[in-house]
Amino acid sequence: MRYTNTSWLLYTLLIVAGLAKTGQAATDTPVTHIQTENSLQITIPAPQVIPGITNPPLHGIFLNLGENIHLDRPFVATEQAAEGCILKSDIKARFCIDPVAWPETLLGDMASDDIVYRGNQAIVRYDDNRVTQAHILFPADRFIRVLEHIEALYGPPTEQQLLKTLVPEADPIINTVVRWKSVFDGDKRDLILEVRAHDDTRRTFPDNTHGFMWLYRTGAEPVFHLLSVVDLMVLRKRRIGQWPYPDQSEIDPAIKSEIH
Repeated sequence: MRYTNTSWLLYTLLIVAGLAKTGQAATDTPVTHIQTENSLQITIPAPQVIPGITNPPLHGIFLNLGENIHLDRPFVATEQAAEGCILKSDIKARFCIDPVAWPETLLGDMASDDIVYRGNQAIVRYDDNRVTQAHILFPADRFIRVLEHIEALYGPPTEQQLLKTLVPEADPIINTVVRWKSVFDGDKRDLILEVRAHDDTRRTFPDNTHGFMWLYRTGAEPVFHLLSVVDLMVLRKRRIGQWPYPDQSEIDPAIKSEIH
């Protein structure tokens, strides 16, 4: 199966078609409560999950992000940028921003300009000095390109679904989620490479400017649920000073003020 690059909406329609084919019903998950400054509580239903087309899982295939990010990769202090990590002693984990080695044909599609990092990098979690999950943000309009790249490596996705988020006084937001799952014999948990058209892990409503890639094992929780806003700000500020800008005039004034 090949995706068209005209619009990821066409890909969404494929998932809906899969729903009709399988006869599966949409499911609902618990609601989210938000407390506003004036003590008004707003209840926002969690996204409605609409299952789509499924394929058999991969067997014994190790999934990667780029050529260098894979689970169980050891933490090597000499390869890390100075102060490029945050230690969370309460959960005994280290979170770093590591470079990702994408093929040259994909470099421009994967470069992020988000508040947390810029360029071809990933937010990586290490437990016991081994990678346990990795997150990548990419421009949302590159969603189809990302899917085509992964499909070329691992074949068609094994799981697909739509997430329908209700927005007060606005049209619902539809997010497309695609997964590649690899199962292993024995006690090793399944590996999952997940791609979302819009990043919905950092805030209540999906970010329509960034897509999201997540490499993890079954049962993992996104790092954005474990890092506070302060953590992300600290990590961002540490990385700002390491950005290789050849011309200081290229730096946004608001960002430049944080460096000094």
